[in-house]
Amino acid sequence: MLRVSTLNQFNAGVDNIVARQRELLVTMQQMSSGKRINGPADDPLGAADSTSIRSTLSQFSQFKSNQDHATYLLNMAESSLTGFTNGLQDIKEKLVAAGNGAYGDSERKMIAGELEGILSRLVGLANASDGAGGYLFAGSRLNAAPFSQSGNVVGFNGDEILQRLEVSQDRFQQVRYSGDALFNKIRPGNGSFTTAATATNTGAAWIDAGNVVDPSALTGRPYTISFTVAAGVTSYSVERSNASGPATTVSTGTYTSPATLQFEGVSVQLSGDPANGDTFAVAPAGFQSVFDTLALAIEALKQPTAGMPATRAQMQTILSGAQASMEGALDHVLLKRADIGAGLQELEAYGALNDDRQLQYQTRLSGVEDLDYAQATAELSRRQLSFQAALQSYSTVSKLSLFDYI
Repeated sequence: MLRVSTLNQFNAGVDNIVARQRELLVTMQQMSSGKRINGPADDPLGAADSTSIRSTLSQFSQFKSNQDHATYLLNMAESSLTGFTNGLQDIKEKLVAAGNGAYGDSERKMIAGELEGILSRLVGLANASDGAGGYLFAGSRLNAAPFSQSGNVVGFNGDEILQRLEVSQDRFQQVRYSGDALFNKIRPGNGSFTTAATATNTGAAWIDAGNVVDPSALTGRPYTISFTVAAGVTSYSVERSNASGPATTVSTGTYTSPATLQFEGVSVQLSGDPANGDTFAVAPAGFQSVFDTLALAIEALKQPTAGMPATRAQMQTILSGAQASMEGALDHVLLKRADIGAGLQELEAYGALNDDRQLQYQTRLSGVEDLDYAQATAELSRRQLSFQAALQSYSTVSKLSLFDYI
């Protein structure tokens, strides 16, 4: 027969009371916090799931912060590029006006002064601040302005390292741009090739920027257009410079102003009267900054041309090339603005997606952690009753003693 000592009875009663009290306190704590899980012991699996969900929500919060910062920087960049395109439009208008045949040296010098003002404005826009001590177009070098200006000479001091922010899972948005790619690496002329008059020309002929008539026929090689004047007849010869060996003559003929010359996919127009031995160059377009293009045009407009037909012809050639180059620069910057606009639209879409996913995970977290008050109220009543029963049971057992029967 099993014997239960009085001490064991008392200890069991106390343990029962403590256990029922602990259960009651847990339920009261749940009702006070509104959470079903207030510690890992409440629901180990649920607590692990809750931790995972909270980690994901924290990641969404960081994505949101990155999206907001990226939107701010892209809006700043877009605003600066809008001002830059307006400046390029102003330059185009000034260059067209400078080509007016009725203008003299003084008028062109005035236009040159106005263009110098626009040049300074463009440099200021290219050095746009991000509002936090850095620069929008410096690449990764944020401690110094990306462009420096000395007279009409503009240099780039930044780098081509681009900053990106993670705005969604494995999706990075570029938020800083290199001014070198934006403003320096632009194809001058018509974008395919450039035209220029040799500095030693003595005639009054000038050449336009030209255009491509057959892209498949382009060779990517430089050409020289030479003129010969003999017995009152002007003839021309076009030679292609080859990678090795002597030059190849690709076109010849008699010149009468104006004349359109076409050869190997290239078309250029020449006007005016060349002198014997005058030459013009047609070369593949490399890279030239918009600032250098503008500086060349300014310098050409400052040169006096009155009574100097050769100098005037040089100026007209430079202006023609500058006008075409500015058109290409405008297209280039507009494409970059379109990229930024697309980035802003993408950020807006990712923001909506982020908010939707965040709501889904918050709903899931609520399902794991939040308390069902109706169920908790019933459970509280049950545990209060259980606690009261434990107290009464202990009270009854504690009175059982052998001395009560002596």
